[in-house]
Amino acid sequence: MADLKIIIKNKSDEVQQYLIFNDVPAFSQNAGKAWTNVWGCSPGVGAGHGSTTFGIHETYFAVCGMQQQPLATDLTVQTSDYETVKLGTEKTQATKVAMKIEDGGAVFDKHGATEFEKNGSFGIQTFEYDMTEYKYAFCGLGMKSPVPDQEDVVPVAVWQAKPNQQYQITPKRIYYISTGRYNAGRIVNVAELGTTATIDFTGRKETVATLVFNNDLSYDPVKYRFGQD
Repeated sequence: MADLKIIIKNKSDEVQQYLIFNDVPAFSQNAGKAWTNVWGCSPGVGAGHGSTTFGIHETYFAVCGMQQQPLATDLTVQTSDYETVKLGTEKTQATKVAMKIEDGGAVFDKHGATEFEKNGSFGIQTFEYDMTEYKYAFCGLGMKSPVPDQEDVVPVAVWQAKPNQQYQITPKRIYYISTGRYNAGRIVNVAELGTTATIDFTGRKETVATLVFNNDLSYDPVKYRFGQD
């Protein structure tokens, strides 16, 4: 069962597909530029009275992989490995996973995970490797797909990995909705997608957010409530 739900009601005169993005997490400066990935895309939602739901599992993953070219807008990112991580709290330590290069690919060392003290965050440590040979290795944050009946772990924010680094990642409970037809994992510039709606669960106990998409391409203010199931 999802921890959070976002319900979108289509009041426009056309069938729409909706995209969801996770706000870029806070991260240590050594990560450089972080790229936003499409997290999920709904099937077509009927005009006038159709609706769709994204279900959010607040379980976080470290992801990594190797591309054939630099990270850039419109590139679809494919991860080669992921590891479940736990965020640090006042009482428990955070997970720090270890990324290495093995057989030409970026993977996590199954025996290299450690812990560190950082509230609300997790860590990724990279081992030493040849940056010139593996310059397109990347790592970042992943989450389970918010699309119903899909359990894949999808990258939501990635950056170019560098050797001998320790990255600190702090996920946010902020999400964006837009219309469009992009595959999950595709890097996008959210600012170029036109009108977007912001759903901010930060500090909220409510678990359901509902928004209405209108015929003038605007969104009504988000309404939050407690779930019934």
